Amino acid sequence: MNNYMNCRACDTPIIQFFSLGEMPLVNAFLKKDEIASEKKYDLSVGFCPNCYLVQLMETVPPEELFRNYIYFSSTSSSFLEYCKITADYLTKRLKLGPQSLVLEIASNDGAQLQYFKQLGVQILGVDPAQNIAKLANEKGIPTIPEFFNYDFAKKLKEEKNIQADLVFGANILAHVPEIIDFVKGVKEVLKPNGTAVFEFPYLKGLMEKKFDIIYHEHVFYYSLLSLRNLFKKADLEIYDVERTPMQGGSLRIFVCHHNNFKINKNVEDLITEELNNGFDKLETYQELNTEVMNLKNELINLLDKIKKEGKKIAAYSAPAKGNILLNYFGIGQQYLDFIVDKSEAKQGLYTPGTHLLVYAPDKIYQEKPDYLLILCWNIADEIIEQLKDYHNQGGKFIIPIPQIKII
Repeated sequence: MNNYMNCRACDTPIIQFFSLGEMPLVNAFLKKDEIASEKKYDLSVGFCPNCYLVQLMETVPPEELFRNYIYFSSTSSSFLEYCKITADYLTKRLKLGPQSLVLEIASNDGAQLQYFKQLGVQILGVDPAQNIAKLANEKGIPTIPEFFNYDFAKKLKEEKNIQADLVFGANILAHVPEIIDFVKGVKEVLKPNGTAVFEFPYLKGLMEKKFDIIYHEHVFYYSLLSLRNLFKKADLEIYDVERTPMQGGSLRIFVCHHNNFKINKNVEDLITEELNNGFDKLETYQELNTEVMNLKNELINLLDKIKKEGKKIAAYSAPAKGNILLNYFGIGQQYLDFIVDKSEAKQGLYTPGTHLLVYAPDKIYQEKPDYLLILCWNIADEIIEQLKDYHNQGGKFIIPIPQIKII
């Protein structure tokens, strides 16, 4: 485990402002005989007073996290719809055609690239998970099973003469510990008049008590302030920014070689908003401790009260964010009668840290719990709609974040 006490972008000492203590890897579901040997790693977050980058104090090697990954982009239909809209929008906006190349970093199973391909644009994916890259290639999405970095980018450019009109990455910027090396790689493979587009969960969510976006795979939590400083290190600049609804609130940035495009007013407006909100000050982040503690006490008191009334509580879904909440708040078998998840890959396994056996959702109708704690709160509306039979029969929902709500 690397213990970085200095900023990964500018090497200034970083200051810890929040810690979740020792945590299991939130996507590492367990078989019964693996429970005893489960590993935990420190999960603490710090702030760089020089370039304003919020980041984990320590990281787990990417090899342990991503070489065999059980997350497949294509399982969510709302996500696929979003990919299609994104491809249409970027193809029009950047005037991409049959001569253009889209290079996607962390392309997973080709969920996004397939829509560029349908629009007649040339595509290439890069993804380190060999099992997933193999699947993408079989589907006709050319994918190289490697980690993207500066050396890899240099090889693509020099040995294969590959440069892209659009370098695209969704939810990858937060995952790369060697981030300066990564952005220098982006500069290498970007055509002189090309654009790189990245999308990622916005740091603002953390300020809204959405602390469950903190897990080992997310090394960074970005503000636009910190990103502008980061891309400068590779002589790249951000020329536009948009907000998108993904992951409970994301940013999408447009990046180019220095002085290549006029910088949109959106960039200055968001920087000003961030400065007004104190995103450049340690004190702003330290407030998170009190807010999360209050939320924890409120939720535990509520669950306590329900259990004392002799009622049953089940948890709905076991996403990464849900496993963080259960572990940090100490919510296990003493409060939850059982947990269900739609993903067959998780059913029959035990949740990381809390070791709850994961059942299929039909258990809700067999056991009829009085309350369902919705751990994928960012899509709570979708879940409540799916389970309206349960609701009509008197079942209630608890939404834990950002404010506790009972429906």
